[in-house]
Amino acid sequence: MAKERVMTFVQARSRLSEIVDRVAESGDAYVVSKRQKPRAVIIGIDRYRQLSGTARYLKKVGGRRIINLEGIATAVGDIDETIRELRKSRIAAVIKKLP
Repeated sequence: MAKERVMTFVQARSRLSEIVDRVAESGDAYVVSKRQKPRAVIIGIDRYRQLSGTARYLKKVGGRRIINLEGIATAVGDIDETIRELRKSRIAAVIKKLP
């Protein structure tokens, strides 16, 4: 598993070439902080493509899941209406049989 290293903005700026080579070769990630707050992450292009592909896939699947859930909710509404109509027709049939 790749390591995550934290460094200041000044350190990252002075060692950028070395950091780029390292993330490309090892898959390590560098968290760059400024004023003691994480501000950015430097990762290799392969890891970036993997993460952005995963994000696109999750967005696509998540959207489908929402659409599917909305469809189920609509179907449930239709089922409730169908049950009401069946009950009404049963009641009407029973009333017709009464003397």
